[in-house]
Amino acid sequence: MAVKTTEQRYRDACAAVGQAPKSYILADLTDSLLHIRLEKILAEEWKPILMCIEKNSNLVEIKLELNPTSWGVNAQNRFRKNFVPSTKLQLFKSLVSCMICTSALIKLSIINIPLKKAHLELVSTGLLRNQSLKTLCLNGSLNGPKSLSILLPSIKQSTNLNWVDLTSCKLTSDSCELICSLLRSQILERHTETWHQTLRYNTPDTNAASGIKRITLSGNNIGDEGAEAISIALQDDFWLKAIDLQQCGITDEGAKALLLMLEESPSVCVLDLRLNNNIDTNILSKIEATTENNATSSCEEIKYLPLLNKDKLTRPKKPIKKSISNLNMRNSLNECKSNMNQKKPSQYENYYNALLRNSVVKNQESLNDIQLLDNKSKFSPIIVHRKSADNVKHSRHVKSSGTDEEEKIYKLLDDLQSDIKIYKEELNQERERVRRLEGRISELERENMYLQQQQQQQSSHTNEIEPELLETIESSFNQFHSFLDLLKQAGYSELCKLVDRP
Repeated sequence: MAVKTTEQRYRDACAAVGQAPKSYILADLTDSLLHIRLEKILAEEWKPILMCIEKNSNLVEIKLELNPTSWGVNAQNRFRKNFVPSTKLQLFKSLVSCMICTSALIKLSIINIPLKKAHLELVSTGLLRNQSLKTLCLNGSLNGPKSLSILLPSIKQSTNLNWVDLTSCKLTSDSCELICSLLRSQILERHTETWHQTLRYNTPDTNAASGIKRITLSGNNIGDEGAEAISIALQDDFWLKAIDLQQCGITDEGAKALLLMLEESPSVCVLDLRLNNNIDTNILSKIEATTENNATSSCEEIKYLPLLNKDKLTRPKKPIKKSISNLNMRNSLNECKSNMNQKKPSQYENYYNALLRNSVVKNQESLNDIQLLDNKSKFSPIIVHRKSADNVKHSRHVKSSGTDEEEKIYKLLDDLQSDIKIYKEELNQERERVRRLEGRISELERENMYLQQQQQQQSSHTNEIEPELLETIESSFNQFHSFLDLLKQAGYSELCKLVDRP
């Protein structure tokens, strides 16, 4: 019996339901690819699609995509009516049934579809029972570390996954602890796998090892703390090939930590730090040079991903109605933007500008007073009050005290800046010590594992040899006693008594 293609399955499902196949759905169907654009499908058109997905063992790639960039209010309401929560749950149930029964599925992409706990649990069961999936893309579908923690155990246990894409999943520096735990578990499994390969003097093949070889975290604000945590977790890794960290809020500190990681783990040949505008160009050039040196023949297939589209990361805003108030608001916003684009004054410039403004105000007040006196002089004589010498000395003392206070403030600022530099250096030194200690701990753990395995082998080997030794000892002991019996029969019983003495 011939195996039905995906298009034939969809046509048969439409005929069973009594619907005509839709042309825009057939355009996204091939023998190996199923691409579903959720915003185009009506409520009554979901049933044949679910029948087509369920228990389909021919699909190589499944792509579920939601594209809300061109939405308005009417489009959102229409989508909510067509894609109700029960339909969404049934879609993921049929997806899991397809993942369980197939051995041809290589890539699964779920793009911009918010996944709740029930959907994530279904996807995790599918990952555990699937043995062919290589790429898992969850671009914009997770809502922070809670969603990732549900999927993480199944990703750890999956030995066939090579690429995990977590672009724009609202991950922060705290979420990187989960990523680091995933990387450490992969490192331990690969170390044991390579140790098994080294038995009987075999050379291990690092390129053929199972596990994740590319991880994409672009569009997540992990910052320098997340970059440093990832660099520490990858110090003992010799298998990961690519890390994508576009638009992650990384500065020079995080880039330096990643550069140290590249120098210690020569397997990484792609480290994408584009759209991180606060990194020095010299550090970026050093990172590019080290990745080029790390590149081998196995890295030819691994290439840089295209740049993130900032328009796709944020949903479009509602159109603004044109009115006089809105026009004024727009003009004020444009003025604010032009002022923001200008160079910001420094702390000292702000201080001297404030002094100038105060002096101008005082001069203006004095001019106003003079004008008032001129007006009054027409009717009354001007009386001049002379200041005494004590008042003049007091004013001079106030001015000198003001300058002394300013100098003290500047000295305090300089001292604080110097203290901050010293504390930063001490913090970097402490981080370097922690990194070395963690590396030493991992080395000791590996050595401990190796010694335990050798001890188990020796104990098993001794258990195999012990019965043979016992048999030989028992046979020699019986022969000796038979010899003694012969001596007794021959009349040498006294000699036998001498032998029996201790």
